[in-house]
Amino acid sequence: MTKRPSLPDAAGSTLGTVSGVALKHILPAALVLALVYCIPDTLEQDTVSKFLRSRWLVSGKPILRLFLVLGIVRSLNGALNSWATNNWRVTAHEGWVWDHEVAVVTGGSGDIGQALVEGLISKGVRVAVLDIQELPSRLRDNEKVVFVKCDVTIPSEIAAAQEIIQRTLGHPSILINNAGIVRTTTILDEPEDHLRKIVAVNLMAHWFTAKVFLPHMLSRNKGHIVTVASLAAFMALPTSVDYSATKAGALAFHEGLACELKHLYKAPGVMTTIALPDFVKTQMTKAYWAEVEAAGGILLTVDQVVDPILKQIFLRRGGQIFVPKSRAVVSFIRGWPNWLQEVVRDIIGRKDRAVDSPWVRK
Repeated sequence: MTKRPSLPDAAGSTLGTVSGVALKHILPAALVLALVYCIPDTLEQDTVSKFLRSRWLVSGKPILRLFLVLGIVRSLNGALNSWATNNWRVTAHEGWVWDHEVAVVTGGSGDIGQALVEGLISKGVRVAVLDIQELPSRLRDNEKVVFVKCDVTIPSEIAAAQEIIQRTLGHPSILINNAGIVRTTTILDEPEDHLRKIVAVNLMAHWFTAKVFLPHMLSRNKGHIVTVASLAAFMALPTSVDYSATKAGALAFHEGLACELKHLYKAPGVMTTIALPDFVKTQMTKAYWAEVEAAGGILLTVDQVVDPILKQIFLRRGGQIFVPKSRAVVSFIRGWPNWLQEVVRDIIGRKDRAVDSPWVRK
């Protein structure tokens, strides 16, 4: 089993969040305030006082003030984001005991799914894996893992899986919609059967699993639904329009679900989290590694994607996770002027792609 970094425990998550904010934002801001406003006009002529009254430092006060303001705005924005995505709750949700919890992971036999399962069971969570692929050998003998061969695009199979899970593990309090497929093709070349399959696996399955596992969460006002989407949700590019469309739909599902939970089902204790990673280096994407690297793209490791998801779950907070964090800027693109959006799409879209199609002109 892959050794994972230590994950936050239930008791310390809120304290950890508060102390983290203090160390990361409040203390640096206090130091800048001291430099900007608290330098006495009269100091003894020692080395420190000469430094504090030096011309470059005094003339740099406006810049320090600007950094201070930007830092405060950034910290406030981060705090509001954390608050909003946690159902407007400041503290972590109560009532979670990890060795009493049950999780469902769709696509749990794949690279990302396996890592999610291993991270969950490391904290004592019992996990049901729903997949059409057999369970990896390293998980087969683990008593905390139950494998149910299930096609998540077929509602009746999910319902049957739920009965097995309830008998063997209990009612799930965590649902991770991780199953997904990808294959590059142009719009004109895409076979109908593949289009229907990718929409069913990457998008419709979210509805099917929620309809089966969400009702019990609502009855207890406790749960966590995690949607594994992609940065492709914000930008559709040549040969992956189908994938981008499904991930944009998954983002809409996540946002709509969060809104229904608060305002229709009145279940603020059921959290939602969405993960939006860049391109991930898995066996499923192996055929595209060279193309991504040649285009200057990022190939994330599985751990880079899985660790933030697990951290979010064990913090007992809902959230929105960009991987890497710097890619959050991609979400701003939709608000840019049309001409600027097209410039970005043109720059990325004109990169060479290995496309075997009678429709593509060289």
